[in-house]
Order: sequence, then structure tokens, then C-alpha cells
Amino acid sequence: MKTVPLPLVIVLAIGLLAPLAPEANAAASTGYQKKLLRLHNEARKQRNKPPLRLRGTLSAAAVKYAIVMDQNDHFDHVGPAPENTTFDQRIQAECADCFKTMGENIAFGQKNEAAVTTAWMKSPGHRRNILNRSFRFVGFGRAGSEPYWVTNFGG
Repeated sequence: MKTVPLPLVIVLAIGLLAPLAPEANAAASTGYQKKLLRLHNEARKQRNKPPLRLRGTLSAAAVKYAIVMDQNDHFDHVGPAPENTTFDQRIQAECADCFKTMGENIAFGQKNEAAVTTAWMKSPGHRRNILNRSFRFVGFGRAGSEPYWVTNFGG
């Protein structure tokens, strides 16, 4: 019988428990995610909307999809073939019954968090997602040198 080294057992256990701890705290989020959260919440505060909170499952889905878009030179809310996943399918793959309402914003090419947030706020559909009162949680993803940006919302 083969024994598994203790550090590997700990890493595997953390990986298995990660879905049980879906809310990302400030220490677990990256710098760009913290900036995007701040910018989104500033926009919401100016319009008397409750703040969004980071959720790890939403960020995981957003990061994965940003990578998929970057690797496939693909820009659409529906994923590339053969899977052709939709944003709600990608979010539910991370946490099947976590959210009753879901949304997604995507963007391409903006150089930083302020630029992508400004672009989203100028677009009626994206702005509606950012300011939607039914969304209480958010997750962010970014990938590529000309970045693909993804925001997932849940409520």
C-alpha cells in the first residue's frame, strides 16, 4: 500500500473543502479583484444600492471563463464549441444551488480596472448588472495580455 505525503493530503483536503467556503475575503482575493469590487461598490453607493460582496465561486467561474476566452480567441457570453456553455451553467458548475439570480459582464482589451468599469458603466446592459439590487455577490476574472475581463453576479 502506498502512503501519501502529509503535505499532499492537506492540499487535497483544502481543495475538497474550498467549495464549502464560497465567500472570498479580502486576503483571498487578488489586487485586481479588490479594485474592481471597490469601483463597482462606489458606483452602487452613488445610486443608493447595497454593496456587493466577493464570492469565491463567482470568481472561480469568472477566472476560468476569462482564460477560456483568451486561449480560444473567443469573445461571447456563450462559450466556444463544443461545450457552448452559458454564464449560468458556468456559475452553477462551481456551486449548483448557490444563486437564484445570475448575470455576467464581459469585456476585452481595457488596460486596467478603471477603464473596464467605465466601459461597463457606459453600456446600458452591463450598467444594469452592476446596479442590479437583486445581485448581492460578485466575482471577477481576468486573463491575457490584452485582457479578457469577466464579472459574474449572483443573488
